[in-house]
Amino acid sequence: MSITANASKFNEAHTAAKLRIDRRIYSKAAVLRACYWFNKDLQFQIEEQADDFVVEVALRVKASTLDHPRIKQVDEWLPDFFETLLDSQLRVEIQAETAAVRELIIAKAFAESGVLEDPPPGTFSDPVGDPGSNGDSLIKISRQRTS
Repeated sequence: MSITANASKFNEAHTAAKLRIDRRIYSKAAVLRACYWFNKDLQFQIEEQADDFVVEVALRVKASTLDHPRIKQVDEWLPDFFETLLDSQLRVEIQAETAAVRELIIAKAFAESGVLEDPPPGTFSDPVGDPGSNGDSLIKISRQRTS
């Protein structure tokens, strides 16, 4: 017998659950990161379907031990899991949005240090570390080398 709550199905003892996670909202990378975060206490099996990820969650420790005197049921883990899933999805989106800026900063740093044989595409007069910008910046990239 199983109990259903908000597209989540629990077994009778609440030691396992089956979750449906919408693929239009959460990426595969976010689901994997969230599962990895709780891998110490929970076991996961992920199945990709057309519209959803079906995630089967089970407790690693199902009986009290000296190390785990009180066992949390699966439904007690779910609020933390969904919070971590949301956090992971936001991190994936921010990483995608800032990838070009990170690559530019890294390329400029390697080019100015002389590590790269070919200079990166673009010009050094872009606004990152522009000497004409206001002096309020915490990081300033200059073309002068110090000895």
